Amino acid sequence: MKPVAVTELSTIRISVPLDPPRGGSGHPLGPTFLTHCLVKITTDAGVTGYGEISDAWGCEYAKVADALVTEAIARFVVGQDPRQPDPIIARARAWLRRRQGLVWLVSHALSGIEIALWDIAGKLADRPVYELLGGGGAPLPVYAGGNFLSQGSAEVHRAHFEPFLTKGVRAAKVRLGAAWQDELATLARLHELFGPHVAIFIDGNEAFTTKTASRIAPLLAERGVAFFEEPCPRDDGPGLARLVASSPVPIAYGEHVFGVAGFLELAEDRLADVWQPDAAVCGGMSELRRIAAVAAARGVRLSPHSAATPVGLAANLHAATGAPTLSWLEMSARMDDLVPSFRGGDAVSTRAIVDGALRPPSGPGLGVEPAPDIAERYPYQAPPPLGSAPALYQGSV
Repeated sequence: MKPVAVTELSTIRISVPLDPPRGGSGHPLGPTFLTHCLVKITTDAGVTGYGEISDAWGCEYAKVADALVTEAIARFVVGQDPRQPDPIIARARAWLRRRQGLVWLVSHALSGIEIALWDIAGKLADRPVYELLGGGGAPLPVYAGGNFLSQGSAEVHRAHFEPFLTKGVRAAKVRLGAAWQDELATLARLHELFGPHVAIFIDGNEAFTTKTASRIAPLLAERGVAFFEEPCPRDDGPGLARLVASSPVPIAYGEHVFGVAGFLELAEDRLADVWQPDAAVCGGMSELRRIAAVAAARGVRLSPHSAATPVGLAANLHAATGAPTLSWLEMSARMDDLVPSFRGGDAVSTRAIVDGALRPPSGPGLGVEPAPDIAERYPYQAPPPLGSAPALYQGSV
């Protein structure tokens, strides 16, 4: 086998306009764009790999992510054989554990690097990544990730999901905000418009106290909700465990949980009924597969999260295919907007969905990569200043 070595790590930072849904209003916290951070790894064999760093909704701190990749972590990767992602990441984790740590930003950055290494390994082997990971490439049922209920009428939300529904997708997620009492009426109407064969998931965005969430959960059950995602921050473990035990709706967590250790904590403290790892967040594709194995051993449903570009979605497809307890994989309802800016992007568009399910791209590697001019198409914008704390995200509603 001819030697191959990594020569450089870099990032590509893009900011994509965040338009309101047609006929609706903007995001309740006011952002007008969503930033993403892609990882680029080059080799002396002329093969380039791409990954994605996500903070669970794009990547707001893209310049910080770049510093982690190029300064803190590159020294563990440059000069190494990219066909060995697991040993490379293990060495980095062993060193970073007592310094920068292994959760939040570091986990995000390691995820993007690991994905890019697997992309190179697949390209060098001329095989899709899922084959290298041991997955079978089976299609994954997807659900469409949508907007806050406050952003429009039930009819607006129904129209936003139309490209998915026409392809046989039978589940969609909307987000519940601070004015949840009023938004439940919109939810009830949306349930009517969907009919009995389309499941609805609710994202709480960690907005609620455990007491408020315990009031909301029975009302969601009455409206046919299939799981309640991140209703509260995880700071109050005992309170969250009581909510999980009493809620008539399954409670889902995972987009802010890191590595197998984090998901073992969910299991041991009984903090979730549904696990939502994200390969661009949790530590990478290998880590997601290890998490899926633990979920199977514990009898926990797996519903991977994804709120990224086609690269991040492709990584989750490759990592989650064949997972024993897989129920759904999230796919942003805005994915088709980005597809034209990614080579191979059609493989992760709504056009590729068959009977509500999406196959991992056939590769080689991830089978998806950014167009060379993507940074010019979507120039990076720094995060805007914030003068006050939002009602959302604090767990105080």
